[in-house]
Amino acid sequence: MSTPERRRPLPALVAIAALTLLTALVWFRVLHRGADAADGKPKSSTSKSTCPTSTLPASSKLPKQQLVTLIVLNSTTRTGLAGNARKALIADGFKVPALAVNDGATYGGHGLIAGVAEIRYGPSQRLAAALVAYYLPGAALVQTDSSSPSVIVSLGAKFTALASQASATAAMTAAHVSLVSPAPTSAAPPPSHSSSC
Repeated sequence: MSTPERRRPLPALVAIAALTLLTALVWFRVLHRGADAADGKPKSSTSKSTCPTSTLPASSKLPKQQLVTLIVLNSTTRTGLAGNARKALIADGFKVPALAVNDGATYGGHGLIAGVAEIRYGPSQRLAAALVAYYLPGAALVQTDSSSPSVIVSLGAKFTALASQASATAAMTAAHVSLVSPAPTSAAPPPSHSSSC
């Protein structure tokens, strides 16, 4: 009768270690997703679609600046960014009654924005948001389910300055878009610099 061979524990230990690591990674991902709600990031009432306004019905009319109310927010670590942009938007004719503040959960913020800006708007403010996009080339148009009469402009890390009134007007002219006093009922084509899906 031969002596029984001793099994080597190393392959079994490697397999157990690999399974433990995989399990830890899965649980980390699951727990990390749940932490977004705990750190003040809203989950429900501001569902958003990052598709641009080009998915909206076409029109050649947008509301005049005086009919558009904005809330200007700073989603960067740079001080005074939103305050300066607010002054420029008021000079361009927009209504910006509230002082500019840092972006946060109150306005559907999701932390720092890496891009130029987010233009967040509810369904009733699609046309106003399309107008604002001409003043913020490269900004992401983000539709929410908000019923607010205001469009939220949340400035990001790549924001340097608003487009001048002349540049915005030239871009609208090139897109055959005009401004009207009464609020139109369908959406104008967005500026060509909008992001796409």
